[in-house]
Amino acid sequence: KPLVVLDLGGGSTDAAVRGIDDKTDATHLAGAGDLVNKLIDAELGLDNLELAEEVKRCPLGKAESFFHVRLENGAVKFFDKPLPSTTYARVVALGEDSMNPIPTRHSLERIRNVRRTAKERVFVVNALRALRAVAPAGDLRRIGFVVLLGGCALDFEIPEMIADALAPYGIVAGTGNVRGTEGPRNAVASGLVASYAARVAADHKPNESAAVRIMNEGVAAGA
Repeated sequence: KPLVVLDLGGGSTDAAVRGIDDKTDATHLAGAGDLVNKLIDAELGLDNLELAEEVKRCPLGKAESFFHVRLENGAVKFFDKPLPSTTYARVVALGEDSMNPIPTRHSLERIRNVRRTAKERVFVVNALRALRAVAPAGDLRRIGFVVLLGGCALDFEIPEMIADALAPYGIVAGTGNVRGTEGPRNAVASGLVASYAARVAADHKPNESAAVRIMNEGVAAGA
């Protein structure tokens, strides 16, 4: 301790801290994944927010032939079957099971720079602002650990970018795993349910479990 949870969502960046004395504090800042999409869309002139989301989430490559793609890190990936003709000589966003061509004349390097710059301007800047807002006396060096949560914590480069920005302050950052099973998602929902279940358990009827009490109250509310 102090331990900070940083929740990187679609619309906001939220931080909560638990201090050495177990006191908590939190802050809420506008700007996260959706803003990055809009920046990418505007910079590249895509006029397509869904494609901008793909550019944000996926590594890039360029189809140099019908059987191989050069990845943004310089590696080459070969394919047994010919690639779709729409991808030839195009920069593509490489999803887990898809390869979407990006309809722009910008080079792979330019698209990559736009993507990373947008993430730095939104996620890294907002992360530092949020952490300073909850840090003891606003001093980042007094924070020991940061746990990254939210959908954007699953991104292939955002956690590393934030970790690099926090390293000079001696802060250890890593991606959380909610309840040991859910990964970095569902943190807020899990916390609300756990908090309510604990409150119900504190004043439940004799021989009535918290789960039964929650179910009964839900049925009554629905009626």
